[in-house]
Amino acid sequence: MKALIIDDEKLACIRLRRLLEKFDQIEVVGEAYNGKEALEIIKKINPDVIFLDIKMPLFSGFEVLQRLKNPPAVIFTTAFDQYALQAFEENAVDYLVKPVSEEKLDRAVTKLFKLLADDTVVQSMEWEQLLSSIQKKENTIRRFSVRAGDKMFIVPDEDIIYFEAQDKCTFLYTSKDSYIIPFTLRELEERLKHELFIRVHRSAIVNIDHIQSIHRWFAGKLKLKMKNGKEVIVSQGYVKEFRKKIHL
Repeated sequence: MKALIIDDEKLACIRLRRLLEKFDQIEVVGEAYNGKEALEIIKKINPDVIFLDIKMPLFSGFEVLQRLKNPPAVIFTTAFDQYALQAFEENAVDYLVKPVSEEKLDRAVTKLFKLLADDTVVQSMEWEQLLSSIQKKENTIRRFSVRAGDKMFIVPDEDIIYFEAQDKCTFLYTSKDSYIIPFTLRELEERLKHELFIRVHRSAIVNIDHIQSIHRWFAGKLKLKMKNGKEVIVSQGYVKEFRKKIHL
């Protein structure tokens, strides 16, 4: 089985090549240090598998895949965080987190052999879907920089109780304070963790974990009492989705 290592870090290439020496079935036939070089070598030697870094000069790992009509089997090497790794798992693509360990490489190669035994599995991998999923994970806002006088603070998303739009400004509320932030609710709705936040009104997004109690309100609405003592109304247009989200 011909393997190509693609990584802009030469030391990472050397380490991975050394670790692969234990596998008699795999022959490392080359290395590429950027996306452009990788495309040229892949077309020339037609490897069976590539060990592919994601962030590289000229072309990223995903851009390399998008330029190949019939990509070989792929094992990603990555420094992505856990949010991104979940996207790999959801799309049945294996990955190695740098620095690559011998144990994880054994796991990845074992999975590789199983995938290659079934050509339909390898060919069905949706690289564009994976890229979209990764980019969405990376675009998620998990902390905010806020200003109070001459000081700046970092507020992690789990400490945020809710967001509210007032007079063309968006306010972020914690248990003790409120801050103006440079985002619209529409932008926040797209970029916040969907498992943690939900829009409940045209002017409000709440953190589900900070809801203290839920009360019926007029005209089919709901009233939320938040853990900081504030009350937020779930308007009629958002009640159905809210009930579904919290299994109410």
